[in-house]
Amino acid sequence: MVAPQLPVSANEAFKSVTQCALATIHVVDYDTPDATRPAGMVRLSTPDTEELTAELDGASEYLGVPSDELLLAALARTIAKTLGDGVVPVDVASERGSLLDAVPLLCATAQQADATELLGGVHRLLTSATERIADGMSEVYFNYLGEVPEDSVPVPVQKAPPGLGHALELRIYRTEDRVHVDWWYDTSHFEPYTVEELAEQFPLALFEMTTDALPAA
Repeated sequence: MVAPQLPVSANEAFKSVTQCALATIHVVDYDTPDATRPAGMVRLSTPDTEELTAELDGASEYLGVPSDELLLAALARTIAKTLGDGVVPVDVASERGSLLDAVPLLCATAQQADATELLGGVHRLLTSATERIADGMSEVYFNYLGEVPEDSVPVPVQKAPPGLGHALELRIYRTEDRVHVDWWYDTSHFEPYTVEELAEQFPLALFEMTTDALPAA
């Protein structure tokens, strides 16, 4: 089964639906660190459930797409619903290979692009992206670790604070057949409620991808 492909006509409509949808948006609350707030990386977790894991695995098999594409599409929908639509440069790491710098993730609402269109766009984005050195640091780091051991030493990799300098890292990994979703954020760039809303909306966006997206005909 092949991944869903976004028709050219639909892709052009997707890009031109609004001028806002092509504008680069910032996900941080403060473009420069707020000196009045203590700096540091804090972890907030989306509750992991058997249902979320089963939905992700089932949809990956049904649609014929890797898990990281479904998860990145869910992130795009989450940002659009929570922070607004637009293009967000995202550094992407996954099991598929080297770190991809500043991947231009198009974040759109359901009114602008349905689940199949959004997932198709993410598929083409990742399959065509190449490793390169971007100008400046992306605010967002999508880090899909895949299966990780619980007893990693000296510090379990899933619990180690980020060290690359991103304001927000979405770290997703598996332990004992359960998918975990952690949001690491810089407290000098974010208000806690912003990341809390992202963490709450993400599983809803993922379920939208897993239930509404259709495989290629």
